Amino acid sequence: MAAARDTFKNGIFMDSGAEFLIKICSLFQHHEVCQGLVDMYGRGYAENVMAKLLETGHICSKIGLCQHPEYLLDNLTQYEQEVLKDMPPIQPWPITGSETFFVLQVTDMHIDYFYQPGSEAECSYPVCCRSGNGTAGYWGSRACCDTPPQTAIAFLEQIKNLPISFVVWTGDNPPHDVWDYEREKEMDVTRKITKMFKDHLKVPVFPIIGNHDCFPMDFFHPNHEQVLLGNLTELWQDWLGYEEIKQFAKNGYYSTLEPTTGFRILGLNNQLGDNMNGWLIQNNTDPAGMLAWLKNELYKAESNNEAVIIIGHIPHGDKYIDSIWSRHFRALVNRFQNTIRGQLFGHTHADEFFVVHSLVSGADPAGVYFAAPSFTTYWYQNPSFRLYEYDVKTHHLVNIHQYRLPLHSANKNTESAIFELAFNFKEEYGMADMSPSSFANLADQVLKDEAVAQKYYANWLGQYPFESKKCDKKCQKSLYCRLSNDVFNDVFACDERAGFGTYVFGLVWEVVQGPWEYLVE
Repeated sequence: MAAARDTFKNGIFMDSGAEFLIKICSLFQHHEVCQGLVDMYGRGYAENVMAKLLETGHICSKIGLCQHPEYLLDNLTQYEQEVLKDMPPIQPWPITGSETFFVLQVTDMHIDYFYQPGSEAECSYPVCCRSGNGTAGYWGSRACCDTPPQTAIAFLEQIKNLPISFVVWTGDNPPHDVWDYEREKEMDVTRKITKMFKDHLKVPVFPIIGNHDCFPMDFFHPNHEQVLLGNLTELWQDWLGYEEIKQFAKNGYYSTLEPTTGFRILGLNNQLGDNMNGWLIQNNTDPAGMLAWLKNELYKAESNNEAVIIIGHIPHGDKYIDSIWSRHFRALVNRFQNTIRGQLFGHTHADEFFVVHSLVSGADPAGVYFAAPSFTTYWYQNPSFRLYEYDVKTHHLVNIHQYRLPLHSANKNTESAIFELAFNFKEEYGMADMSPSSFANLADQVLKDEAVAQKYYANWLGQYPFESKKCDKKCQKSLYCRLSNDVFNDVFACDERAGFGTYVFGLVWEVVQGPWEYLVE
């Protein structure tokens, strides 16, 4: 092992490997893009993989030559039984809607300060609308382009007049030029957006970290990310209380009570379950103790009779989130389903949901993870935000109102841009209520009813019907598998043929991180 470590650490070995990767990548992409990606991520991933594979105690234990140290594999069944042992009776979905309030979510803003109206919207780089002559619209372009800052200002000008109680801002602020990321440059985007929010809004804002907000992207080292957390603590301390910001400053998650509505906000740091977080290769077993913390916070909320909204960046069920982490999270959602009233995520850029399977035999689904469509246009969306309508007395969800900027008409006028109410869930899909069972039924309709699937598919893409492609049977099955499952491996098992290439990507990262293990001292 010592010889292997010395060989690996040799600069010639590392440089040769990087050069090889750049050459292969350059067959498909611009050289400077490949150079930037390998320089930024290559050494980090390689060092973490080797640190795990060449750790002598771990290797000796695994091949059965050493009794100490001892590593025990995580026992999910035992964990679920422990979590559910004191579960109270499940409360039925109440009658709602007599008096309501609104919560606004905006996610994946990806504001591009290098965006140039009139530039090329279709180009050979991963991010366009930055140079040349083309069709890039003033307010944005449905292409591989991020959103210009003037669109964010138009959005804030509009929502400051909406009757919202508070805002949740679920991460991913810099543009997608990930090969050219610099810590200070990307942080400056978050600073500017934070100032926009503070200049325009008087209501509370509850932000969290997205994977693009880290440097490098996706890399968040538990207990050792003080530059990022220090900067964000300074920016967001006006929105969070003293104790809350101290908690956030440690590992990027927090718990706070929103006084006007009575909601307990639990802001997660989903990079602690991110499959692509290179630091988790060395130890991915509940890093920074966030799941243990979440369980404790939910117990406190239950005993205080508080309703909870959980906010995070990457939704469970997506290929970027660790399936083991998701299964542990599912157990908590089942146990505290009477307390949790909303679970709001982003990241996928799509308008979608993931139904949470019940761990109680014969019971209805335990919850729903909502992934809101992105504010950025990256991957051909129209800029979006949404309002969740909640019942004042019960704090249960009443409806979801989806707003969208119609770029096909908005770009004809450079003076102003108005986000329109595209639809609300009850009317659009004929839903009786917002219960988990209703969303499970909607998932079934997407699989069986071509008209419902086509309508959902256009909305899933953040597009209008005339902009959307046809959703065939393969598309229907793929959508159904995502909507009806809350763990990535279950989505893959359902949809392995329809989306094999996409899902193998996620499986590779899960294999690299490996199973959860506990070191026995």
